[in-house]
Amino acid sequence: MSPIEAAVPERAVPALHEIERGMALRKCRKCGCMKDALDTAGRAFRDAEEPRIRELLPTIEGHQNAMERIAYDCIGCRKCWGADAIIQLANHFEEVVASECSSGDDSFAKRASESAAVNGQIENSWPPHPGEYIVGDPTGSVAICTLSNRELPQKLIAVGGPDLAIAGRCDTENIGIEKVVLNLLANTHIRWLLLCGVEAPGHRAADAFLRLKERGVDANMRVLKSASWRPVLKNLTLFDVARFREQIELVNLIGVIAVSKIVEAAHEAAKKPTATLSFQTPSNSSKIASQVERLQARAPKVLRLDKAGFFVVLPQAATGRIICEHYENNGRLAHVIEGREGAVIATTAIEQGLLTQLDHAAYLGRELAKAEIALKTGSQYEQDAALGILPSKKSHSAGICEDLTCSCHGE
Repeated sequence: MSPIEAAVPERAVPALHEIERGMALRKCRKCGCMKDALDTAGRAFRDAEEPRIRELLPTIEGHQNAMERIAYDCIGCRKCWGADAIIQLANHFEEVVASECSSGDDSFAKRASESAAVNGQIENSWPPHPGEYIVGDPTGSVAICTLSNRELPQKLIAVGGPDLAIAGRCDTENIGIEKVVLNLLANTHIRWLLLCGVEAPGHRAADAFLRLKERGVDANMRVLKSASWRPVLKNLTLFDVARFREQIELVNLIGVIAVSKIVEAAHEAAKKPTATLSFQTPSNSSKIASQVERLQARAPKVLRLDKAGFFVVLPQAATGRIICEHYENNGRLAHVIEGREGAVIATTAIEQGLLTQLDHAAYLGRELAKAEIALKTGSQYEQDAALGILPSKKSHSAGICEDLTCSCHGE
């Protein structure tokens, strides 16, 4: 009789035998199958009525402490000590149900098939979050962030080859970083993030990336020790950050804009070995991001007059200034705002209380921006239409004319 059989109740012996044999092998100490077996045994022993069974908990906890970082869920061993331990637990503890993990080639084939399906999904639907980037080969292992540089991504993808999965810019140390992180987590092929280009003044997104990898975040999701202005990642979770820090290695080429040097560094990174991830499948997204309500934009059936009046925007090419006339709804001219920048004119109108509806404020901002562009480019400005395009009769008949001075609103 072995020491295990002599010291513990009979129904616990078979599972403990499998666990003890498996824990002697390093591959089992890194396997999700053995982790599942230890977790299952812990629950079964903790809930058992017999005190002698509950006394086995320290033994299980000792094995759990001896586990290494999980490198794989299951590698399809013909003899799976973890799976067989769960089977023995299920045979002798009524509350335990045998898991789907089982020994033999069939389990391995199933997992390989699932993995292939995941990879195919990555290639077809990745990246899931919109941003300013260009996709290369989704199965590549390197992503490049060009910080504030707008021209580099396209140049890099053009010559980067299959190692380069994606290249794009990131100006900000909060929302910009969040989008980068979420897209990288959605593709476990990517193991390297190369930082290059020049940082946007004040934001220092590259510093936030470096500190995020090095130190992580605090309880308020603020990147620790970052010199960035506001590196708070409200649309990520602690789990997202942990996965990012495990999956991604950073290459610091901040300030470098030479395409040849960046591509060379990307190829060198792709050749380097990386640690096996403790997770097999990509992250679908942040839990926070998945709760965001998505709305379909629709044109309003009717635009109502603002009780504070309406505006006529008149860009003056000769002076380079914009005249913005404010009329009461009875047609009396009440105010004239003059300036060179549309944003300043809009702010003045708001401060003076000349707008009382959000849709009217959005309309005025759009028209002032168009007028400013027309002055800078020398193009023709037409109010209530895209540059060079007048409203169609169809817009009037459909009741979606945006010209608040148009007679169709008085009908």
